Amino acid sequence: MHLPTDQISADLLKLPVVMTPRAWREAVHLERPQRLEEITSRLSDVIWLAYRELHFQPERSQIDFGLYRFLPNGDRSNRVWLDLRLHRINAESGNSYLCVSLRDEAPA
Repeated sequence: MHLPTDQISADLLKLPVVMTPRAWREAVHLERPQRLEEITSRLSDVIWLAYRELHFQPERSQIDFGLYRFLPNGDRSNRVWLDLRLHRINAESGNSYLCVSLRDEAPA
């Protein structure tokens, strides 16, 4: 289900998104992509879901979510669920951002 971007708060869309290295390897990376667009699509899915979950739960500083994706090793026989966590980081410098991590790891 896609949520139209005009329904997501403009303030939430201004927050940059970073990913931990482990989350990137599991959610985005592919060892042998058939096309570059596969990696772009995987990254887009993660970012879109992060913003969507933040839209539905804007008051939360941590939000658990996940997605089905092909394994990073290139096995395309089945999609496998990946547990992720979105952290809203309020930096001391005032530059807040979102961090996507695996559910069992600390944010970057």
